[in-house]
Amino acid sequence: MKIRELVVDANILVSFFRDNPVRFIVIDAKSLGLKLFIPEHAINELNNNKQDLIKYTKLSVLEVESIIDKLKKLVEIIQEDLLKEFETKAQDLSPHESDKDTPYFALALKLGCPIWSNEPAFKKQTSVKIFNTRELREHLGDR
Repeated sequence: MKIRELVVDANILVSFFRDNPVRFIVIDAKSLGLKLFIPEHAINELNNNKQDLIKYTKLSVLEVESIIDKLKKLVEIIQEDLLKEFETKAQDLSPHESDKDTPYFALALKLGCPIWSNEPAFKKQTSVKIFNTRELREHLGDR
């Protein structure tokens, strides 16, 4: 099964701020035949946590903002209101008590595609296929 579409989880988005395989996969997604999606909630999370990103990455405010802008050009951002019909099922699948993961599961259910996440708890459910970065790299031919 060739993956064509993926929902990208927040922990992957945060990894994009560092020089690692995640960044290369996101940047090369189109040439790899991948279309990447995120709920608009994800961009809001990044913007609301800029100070944490600065601390984590040792980048400047301008560098973090520039990377967020670049990321917005590399993924398709889906508005939250388009995910409403999938919220209840997504809440049931979400492994955490908070609703922070619900938009990712709702988007995966809407699109009928896997989630790319390094969160082990995501694999506790079986309704949505989850790929961690290692598995995705293997699937793509070790990028």
